[in-house]
Amino acid sequence: MTTLAQAEIKKVLSLRYWWALAVAPVVVALAAASFTRPIVEAIAERADTAFDVNLVSTAIAVGGPTTIALVFAALFGATAAGNEFTYATFTTTFLTARGRDAVLAAKLGVVAAFAVGYALVVQVVAVGAMILFTRDFSFTADLFAICGVGIVACALWALIGAGVTLLAGSQVVGMLSVVGWFVFGEWILRALAFAVGADGIGKALPVSATLGVLVNAAPSIDIDVLSSWPGAAMILAAWVVALVGGGWLRTRMRDIT
Repeated sequence: MTTLAQAEIKKVLSLRYWWALAVAPVVVALAAASFTRPIVEAIAERADTAFDVNLVSTAIAVGGPTTIALVFAALFGATAAGNEFTYATFTTTFLTARGRDAVLAAKLGVVAAFAVGYALVVQVVAVGAMILFTRDFSFTADLFAICGVGIVACALWALIGAGVTLLAGSQVVGMLSVVGWFVFGEWILRALAFAVGADGIGKALPVSATLGVLVNAAPSIDIDVLSSWPGAAMILAAWVVALVGGGWLRTRMRDIT
């Protein structure tokens, strides 16, 4: 397994997409954390109702970039898994290993590890910028909660990206499916579900569950339109198991000759 993991790491590092996909969320993290607090303070001064400026600033400055990182982590997972289809190397990969299961386990493990790295870099940049540009910054339980679940969520979405690609057997289809669902697909389905009075179904969709994980995990936050904690985490885990499991089984049965 160690040899297979090393091989998967070398495959990722041999191409530039692994760091190119990290650029956008890092830039967003730097910008959001630098300008969020002054904007939130200005809104608080003009708002009719009082709210916790520190909490809102933290949720936006850290939670926002982490959500962007989720998308790019999913793209990374789809790309890392899909390169085997793009370059037609699955045959060689499987023939040089003892079994397909070991290859898939190593590939998914490396995908999750890189996604954790994405989340950590984004959050370090966001927190660092908040320390530099925010007055009265403090480390709170809400901050640690958002960062902690954000790291796990990035890893899970990278696995989702890889699972969808393995299931589809195409890197392009996997990438387009993940981005299309995250940006458009789920919100259209949620709107339809809300229109027919079935918003509970909408809360069980993967993106909504993920936002519930990120936001409602913070002790001071509870947004009703999102799945509550820890139910949201269980829903997201179920989606990961279903999509990764489906992709795993499809790849085990796929003809690679």
